[in-house]
Amino acid sequence: MDWITDLLLQANSWLKPYSMQLSVAFVATLLVIYGDAINKTVRVFVKPYPFLVRISAFVVLCTLGYGALTVWGSGQLHQLMRQIPATLFAPVVLVAFVILGVLAERFHKKS
Repeated sequence: MDWITDLLLQANSWLKPYSMQLSVAFVATLLVIYGDAINKTVRVFVKPYPFLVRISAFVVLCTLGYGALTVWGSGQLHQLMRQIPATLFAPVVLVAFVILGVLAERFHKKS
């Protein structure tokens, strides 16, 4: 059983330095999956307004909304990832990517 622990610790040493990049990847992937639904929702709300208001709303949504969500969300996720024990880090990252893949596949089947 020591070899499993050694393998997990080695995987941790490979992945841990990239935990910030991994957290950005997780948040960006979620935004890619659900961004279209967010855009459609905003489009419904701004539809009755003049063209310049609609364009301004989408500029604000894309630059400030998605940008702020990426920066804030990845920072929060990075803090959470730092709390994961060394032997569980690699399996958690793997499972998280699998979950994101399943979410993406299921969400886009509905669309």
